[in-house]
Amino acid sequence: MSSHCLRPALLAVLLAAAVLLPATAGADDATAAALARRNADAAAGAARLDPGAGTTARHLGKAQVDGARRPIFAAPGVPAGVLTPDGAGGYVWIGTAEPVPAPSQEHVAAREIRLQIREMAAQLFERGTTGLGSGVALPASFVNQDDLDSTSAFGRYIAEQMFYELNQLGIPVREYRTMKSVLTRPEEGEFVITRDMAQAARPRPSGLALSGTYYFDKHNVFVNARLFDTKDGLVLRTANMVFPQTPVTRAMLTKGGGMRLRAAQTEVKSLADMKDDTSLQFMFQQNTLH
Repeated sequence: MSSHCLRPALLAVLLAAAVLLPATAGADDATAAALARRNADAAAGAARLDPGAGTTARHLGKAQVDGARRPIFAAPGVPAGVLTPDGAGGYVWIGTAEPVPAPSQEHVAAREIRLQIREMAAQLFERGTTGLGSGVALPASFVNQDDLDSTSAFGRYIAEQMFYELNQLGIPVREYRTMKSVLTRPEEGEFVITRDMAQAARPRPSGLALSGTYYFDKHNVFVNARLFDTKDGLVLRTANMVFPQTPVTRAMLTKGGGMRLRAAQTEVKSLADMKDDTSLQFMFQQNTLH
């Protein structure tokens, strides 16, 4: 959900609290006055709000509360908090002196990616482990649909997140990138997983591989996942998702994908020499990041 949606919804909840809970001696003067004004506005234009009512707000100033349209009001100067009974007939203000901050668009977008991957894991194991036997899952990087030899930070993140999601679902997961021993580097740290196969323990990759492909354009990202048996390639489960492009996904899709090391191997040539198909193909590839 975007911050544009969150802020009106939050304001609707604050309005409900303001309508139901009168400000008394427990609140400071500025807060009490602001809440009183909102009480009066709400009482004049709408019925009292149920604090447990389902609420959606897509435009500032309007909200749907239990199917009925209600007004909402922006009050950026009113601190965030609650009024709670003080046991003596009044209320105590518990909150902060700062207005409610708008959620970060980037943070909301990042959390949405995680939730989309969680949904994909739920699709994969919607039927539990029926038909999977005692197989152990091996999450691997998701790859570019148009180039199965390339991936990106986005493809690697899906695999990393799947380690967590499957573990939470009770699915056995194997970390197959372990090193033969713990590697210690002074002033750097201790390392036990690697993508360098020369240092990896290289166990036989038997089990249920979890991987997939992704495709993206200017506006959307499409992901397809599959769980298959490494012995015969038989696909046992599938899942997919599609979600809008955001600055977060664009950055992840760009990092580690498309350019790769071959960019460093391309010679600098004259314009006339660059008319051959190979050079032109390389140039066009750089525009696929949209």
